[in-house]
Amino acid sequence: MLMEDWLSAETFGPAGADVQYLRDPQEAFYRLLGVFAGISIVVGRNPLFEPNAKLDSRAEVPHSVRSADTLIRIESRLPGLLGSMGTLDIQAECRPYQRVTKMTIQGSPHSYDKEPVMGSSPKAQRLYNDALELYFSTPPNTVTSHYETRKWQWAVRAQIVLNGSGETHYFPAPKVKDSTLYEPTYAKPDFNKINRSFWADEQTHKETSNE
Repeated sequence: MLMEDWLSAETFGPAGADVQYLRDPQEAFYRLLGVFAGISIVVGRNPLFEPNAKLDSRAEVPHSVRSADTLIRIESRLPGLLGSMGTLDIQAECRPYQRVTKMTIQGSPHSYDKEPVMGSSPKAQRLYNDALELYFSTPPNTVTSHYETRKWQWAVRAQIVLNGSGETHYFPAPKVKDSTLYEPTYAKPDFNKINRSFWADEQTHKETSNE
């Protein structure tokens, strides 16, 4: 669908009034990169987790990684697309929140999410050429009664910043036919919205979890 939008916008022809911003070569190139950016967020169990991890200076995997039960991986194809055209920086904020499930009078489950708490700092992080891995400890789930359970989950907001040739661009870029331009109001993540330009989230950019 994204490529169809790009082609139907007649970027290299007589573009319509609704996509005149694509006549700017820099903006057009930015939007095209956005089509192929391939940003994904995976929230799942840390495969290196050890429930009773001990401090061991000889261990190949650091204790901070082994003692974290949750891995959040933010990945993109942008490094492979750009080569040496600029520098990339991944900014991310992760907040735990509770999914509360209650049994109704009729005996059917009813679930709702409590608002995310304040941002949590990772126990460890690993930066790769195409990804950032963040390691967290997730609070334990609780059963408050026979009629209610509380499961902790993670809300993630991530932004990839490209600096090069005197230009700064933010990904995920708006859709090709969306005339939204970056402004200071997008400098911070909004945990009350998903599918927002310039910020990837764990729902819109979800991949299969490794749980």
